[in-house]
Amino acid sequence: MGDAAAGKASFLEMVRYADAHDLSLMMLGVLGSFGDGMMQPLLMLVLGDIINSYGAAGSAGSTGSAFSSGAVDKFALRLLYLAVAVGACAFLEGVCWTRTAERQASRMRRLYLEAVLRQEVHFFDAAPSSQSTTFGIITTISDDADTIQDFLSEKLPMVLANVTLFFGAMSVCFVFAWRLALAGLPLTFLFFVPSVVLGKRMVAAAGESRAAYESAGGIADQAVSSIRTVASYNGERHTLERFRTALARSTALGIKQGLIKGAVIGSMGAIYAVWSFMSWLASVLVIRQHAQGGHVFVAAICIVLAGM
Repeated sequence: MGDAAAGKASFLEMVRYADAHDLSLMMLGVLGSFGDGMMQPLLMLVLGDIINSYGAAGSAGSTGSAFSSGAVDKFALRLLYLAVAVGACAFLEGVCWTRTAERQASRMRRLYLEAVLRQEVHFFDAAPSSQSTTFGIITTISDDADTIQDFLSEKLPMVLANVTLFFGAMSVCFVFAWRLALAGLPLTFLFFVPSVVLGKRMVAAAGESRAAYESAGGIADQAVSSIRTVASYNGERHTLERFRTALARSTALGIKQGLIKGAVIGSMGAIYAVWSFMSWLASVLVIRQHAQGGHVFVAAICIVLAGM
């Protein structure tokens, strides 16, 4: 919520209003995010053993003793323990990050309003019109605080969980089939490189669209607050033209955002190419290297999960 010329705020600057209680919540939230991100890699560990046990039962003859009810109970208990652990971590993640985000955002709003109220009268007279109006002040308080709150409550936990998922999935892949992991690791760039590149453009377009909407909102606010002056000078048509021009730019930016979002979603079609290559290589490892089918199958899934 500082001057735009100061550049983007770092993570430490965004959480500088956190107290000891907020830091404790953030630490617990980090642990919860790590546990939430490990859900799918741990599930793949259990799934690999289940597939191998089922395959061994199919090759054991008519007795089927390799996949008994005891094995079913064993894997069912593993899945139950995993569900309880992941559920607890996900609950901890959601509660802690949401709570600390709300506390810090409320503290920012209060301090910002206190700073505005401490200003002298000449500050509002000398400030630019876009900042001196009630619309500008309210927009600054709500937008900046909401952005930081959304980052702390949703974006940051998601990033931590996805990073944990990537390293966890690749670890499982290297443990089960290291040859497949080495071959599939470069293919993960087909997933997140387009998302990162196009995501930056989408963020830039969203910022421009927000600025265009703020400009249109400022025009409407000035017209409504000075409606008598506008009506006395017959400025309704001119005001409508200005408002229409501001909305036209936001419409064009919205179309641009839609095209970028479509390109991001379309780039995920690379998953089929990656999966076809993983399937072919997995069959080669099973036939020639006598690798276990369950482990190879799970390793291929982990490659896809790591890329997504």
